[in-house]
Amino acid sequence: MKKSILLFTTMFCLSLVVFAQQNKEQDESSDTVKTIEKLKYKQQPGLALAASKIFFSDKRYSISGFGEFNFIPVQNNVNPEMGDLELYYSSLYRYATFFGYRLTDKLIWNSEFQIEFLHYKTEESHYEIVIEAFFDYLFKDYLKARVGFYPLTIGYVNNNDEPVMFYSVNRSEVERLIIPSTWIEFGTMFYGNLSPSWSYALGFSQGLNSQKYISGTWIRQGREIRFDLPKSISINPQLNYTGVKNLTLSTSGYYGNSGQGEFIEISGEPVEVKGKINLTSAYAKYDWKNFRFVTVGTYGQLGDTEKLFELTKDENGENGQVLGKEVYGYLMEVGVDILPYLRKGRPIHEKQNFLFDTHEMKLSLFSRFERLNTHNKIEQSLEGLPRVESDMEIWTVGLNFNSRENIVFKANYQHRLNKFNGDQFPRKNIVETGIGFIF
Repeated sequence: MKKSILLFTTMFCLSLVVFAQQNKEQDESSDTVKTIEKLKYKQQPGLALAASKIFFSDKRYSISGFGEFNFIPVQNNVNPEMGDLELYYSSLYRYATFFGYRLTDKLIWNSEFQIEFLHYKTEESHYEIVIEAFFDYLFKDYLKARVGFYPLTIGYVNNNDEPVMFYSVNRSEVERLIIPSTWIEFGTMFYGNLSPSWSYALGFSQGLNSQKYISGTWIRQGREIRFDLPKSISINPQLNYTGVKNLTLSTSGYYGNSGQGEFIEISGEPVEVKGKINLTSAYAKYDWKNFRFVTVGTYGQLGDTEKLFELTKDENGENGQVLGKEVYGYLMEVGVDILPYLRKGRPIHEKQNFLFDTHEMKLSLFSRFERLNTHNKIEQSLEGLPRVESDMEIWTVGLNFNSRENIVFKANYQHRLNKFNGDQFPRKNIVETGIGFIF
């Protein structure tokens, strides 16, 4: 754990150096040249702010990234061995660096290297490496293409996953346990604008690996970087409406098999496990003056759950995963920047450096309600078996302080009610604190 903290502290310091250089100017042949170009805070479809930097850069290349450091007091009444560590972790360290290169005006390379550490107390830890690497071909405004490992266009957070883009310290449970953000797959996506008000995306990707599923996090652990040929193709459509100022309406989905050609034996005969997934999501986001409103809803179905129970058994033929055949989740969130009201009638004292900018400061209060169930329906033959289930109502209240547009300090309290009466359940009420930045 100490090594991981040291590593991420080093990365954070390097990020501060890079950001400081963004504001540094040098004189070359009487021209003022910025050593590293600033973010323009614009988004390419399917990508968050830092990930989009190359698409709006005046240079042929760009370097950007983000980091998160989140802390949760340890609870002693949970047992992470009964489920995914992500349900119980006490600290999270996440750091990502993007490198983009413009080969031509129409052909752009973009890549990400992300490393993430999760800890529970001091004895339990887990790390994960996430890679993005893809080409975009900008043929016309109505037709563009993306090929490689890229984030899927589903839900809200999966394409807005950088810490300054959402209020809470950690991503909502609806968009972690039902929509498994951040969700990256290998595939091809076509996207563009149908009109000034309507845009679309249509992706075809390699699909999830059902052998990795864990009861408490539904399909989340099926995400993995694979370089083999897919046994089936999943479809990921999205349709967006932005015809009203400051309003975004979006609907999206993910449909395909996750069995990846695996078989189990039933009565001595091999039977294929398809693990069909139907996952549909929609969100609305509206900005009004200093307020922001976001609502997200999602509904999913998973086939062959009785076969998946057999497929996910360990090497001793035990501990199969009881997965929900039907799941749902929704959330409603409102936030407001109260700093303009506190400053009303008072002059702003100008102060600007790589950590603070008095003109960009925000102090936002927010509240969010979530309702989700990872086991809304269960195969009848599996109902009596032990499982980790999230049948949750969650109220979150908190605040964000943006010292500048790209740096945020966060804190929130969650009141968590799990209606499932099993012996093991995800953590109860918690306080979360964190720091996030992009560059």
